[in-house]
Amino acid sequence: MASFKYQHDLQNLPNCPPADYQQVHCQAFRWVFEEENHPNNFRPPLVIQPRRRNDKRFRGNDRLTCAGYALSFFNTLENARKRYLHLYYGRTGQDFVASVGTHLAQGIIGEQDGVVSKIDGQGHFELHEFAKTDLKSKFKWTGPILQEEDNHDSHDRH
Repeated sequence: MASFKYQHDLQNLPNCPPADYQQVHCQAFRWVFEEENHPNNFRPPLVIQPRRRNDKRFRGNDRLTCAGYALSFFNTLENARKRYLHLYYGRTGQDFVASVGTHLAQGIIGEQDGVVSKIDGQGHFELHEFAKTDLKSKFKWTGPILQEEDNHDSHDRH
C-alpha cells in the first residue's frame, strides 16, 4: 500500500483515509492564492494550522480530523465559484480570503496522486495525496474567483 503525505498524522485515525476513497483520473478545480508559489496553495487545513486540531469541532471527531488532512477540490468551475461565493458572503469575507485565497486553479488528478472521496451534492470532493505527489506542477491558474458581477455593493448602487 502506498504511503500518504501526512502519514504520521493519519496513522492514529481509524479508517483514514476512508476505505471507500478511490484512485481516479479526473478534472479538478481548487481555490488558491494569486501567488502561484504561496505555500498554502496545496496544503490541507490541519497542516496549515495544526492547533485547529484541538478546536471543539475536531476534537473527538476522527472523520472530520481525517478530512482536515485532505485537500478540497470541485468537479467544475461553476461549482467551485458557487461554493466560494456562498462561504464568502456567509462569513467575514477577508478572513475567508486569507485562509483559502482569491483565485482558481484547474488541473487533472491522476490515479498516481492519491485517493479521492465521492463527489458530494455541491461538486466537492477530497483528495488524500500519496507521499510523492506534486500537484502544483499539474495545475494552471485560471484567474480570480470573484468577478465584477459578484460585487453585491455594485448592484445596490444601480
